[in-house]
Amino acid sequence: MTEPKLHPEFFNLVGNVRAMRRLKPDPVPLHLVRQVLEAGVQAASGQNLQPWSFVLISAQEHKEWFRQRYSDAIESRMRISKADIESGEKKVHPDMKAVFYQMEHLHEFPYVLLVCGKRDWPFKVPQEQRVGLAPPNFGAVYPCVQNILLACRAVGLGAALTTMHQVFEDELHAYFEIPKEYGVVVTMPIGWPMGKFGPVRRKPAEVSTYFDRWGNRDEPTHNVETDANP
Repeated sequence: MTEPKLHPEFFNLVGNVRAMRRLKPDPVPLHLVRQVLEAGVQAASGQNLQPWSFVLISAQEHKEWFRQRYSDAIESRMRISKADIESGEKKVHPDMKAVFYQMEHLHEFPYVLLVCGKRDWPFKVPQEQRVGLAPPNFGAVYPCVQNILLACRAVGLGAALTTMHQVFEDELHAYFEIPKEYGVVVTMPIGWPMGKFGPVRRKPAEVSTYFDRWGNRDEPTHNVETDANP
């Protein structure tokens, strides 16, 4: 059996894709963002329907409109406030400090990307229950989103996925004239990172992996090739 060609650089890349919420206001060449989006649309989708579309926000007034509503949504849903962070009286996770930085400065970032997905009822919803608007096809769009995040990292751009737009999605649709056949799946600020990427911290996959049934950690002995010694 011919050994498959390995790409160790891929594993190095995925281990360094941190959510970058502190971004510089410095301009980002549009051709880089186009390259990132082109990587996104290489994702697989059922029947190759490719149910995604993008709204790339760069106009200052549009970013400010988005920032204001995003900030209101954060403050209405989070258990901590900007005052809590500034006072230092409450212990706040560093990630939350980054979220509030993003909230305050989002209008200064070069781009805010809206990743939209065509609406499609899940198979589990019976025909008679399909009333109103279907949700966007999340399962098909998220591989595209992950490709975009990986591509941003590959070209040195910072990005962070957020879904807080759901709080004001009706306004979002109206303001950016998004057709009702689409839903906004994620929003993503994009720009040059202020900090370093660095490795992510995740629990090992083996901790969350079971064999043949939930809870069984005994490795299979049937139809499994034994790992070769290096």
